[in-house]
Amino acid sequence: MNELVTLHTQALRGEVVPGYLAKLARGLRAARLNNTYPDRRRVQGSLEAMKLAMDAGIYDQLYVDARAGLPNMASFTRVLTDHEVAGGSLSRMSDTAHYEQKRDEAEVYARLLDKRRYFEAIVGKPHAPLDEHRVQLRRHDPETGTAEFRLDLTKLDASGLYVRITIELTQVASAWRRKVIDLDSDGESAAANEAFHATVYRNASYDAEHLFIHMHDIEGVSVDRVQRGVIGPVLFRLPHAGAPIVPAEPEQGNPRLAHAWRRWLETATSDEPELVLCFQTDIAARDVREEKSNDPLEDLLSTSIQDSERARYQHTRERFPFKVFKDRKFVVTRGAEGLVRAVCEAAGTKNLIYRLR
Repeated sequence: MNELVTLHTQALRGEVVPGYLAKLARGLRAARLNNTYPDRRRVQGSLEAMKLAMDAGIYDQLYVDARAGLPNMASFTRVLTDHEVAGGSLSRMSDTAHYEQKRDEAEVYARLLDKRRYFEAIVGKPHAPLDEHRVQLRRHDPETGTAEFRLDLTKLDASGLYVRITIELTQVASAWRRKVIDLDSDGESAAANEAFHATVYRNASYDAEHLFIHMHDIEGVSVDRVQRGVIGPVLFRLPHAGAPIVPAEPEQGNPRLAHAWRRWLETATSDEPELVLCFQTDIAARDVREEKSNDPLEDLLSTSIQDSERARYQHTRERFPFKVFKDRKFVVTRGAEGLVRAVCEAAGTKNLIYRLR
């Protein structure tokens, strides 16, 4: 299970899966996530559905992103589809008593009983979207043609991380040749055009600073704030006969954390599952007072940019006056807590570290 079954994908099976999913769900609760991040209840709902599906034998393996340590697109898609069809499937299936009466007659009835109970457990429950966006009108002045919008995008990113991006922007009618966001006739609801969505999606994997700058390439738009809340990466060590199960490609998730993790693994001997869950916030905005990174795993672009690019970077920052703030908090099991504290101490940051109990 430490090997890749396809690109960036591991398959977890058997007794390690329930413990892994349960600790992920508990870790989300322990992180005390605000609305900067993807909706914790919805992500947790999908994790719980994955556990129920594995317990019921609906699926015999869980696919995990080998870089991010989270269930991957295939795993989230399966339970998303199950949530969508659960109600209709229950209406067409026989009742529970029928399958209970028949289950000893043929294996198919036992499987149908498990499936019915699974659908009953998840129907109507919160679940995570793979890709969800909405545009909200914050303020509209018909006289000046100025409109302020807020765009929210929640998605399972191509990097395997679960991300929420919030963009606050102003659109001025006099600057339009083509509207980026259209108001409906009531002047109260809005929808972004395809070109705008394409720009956001194309740059969703970048940090808030990159996204802030790229948004200004769109004509007629003034960006006030870009904010990202990221769930992941997750590192895990799951005891298993033979050798513990660990992420196969953590270096592609976060090289700095992966290096410390690899060293920690050399002396790790716990018989209990160990996890490190990361939760990053990243803001680029005009109202940020002080440019700072309190993220031990990611530096500010201004401190890491190459000398050959510095002049162009400074020119860009002068054109779009804003500041950047990065932060990260962690949820850890007891055995991995020392690893995270050492990483923070080495970086000189003061981060929230919650113990997963």
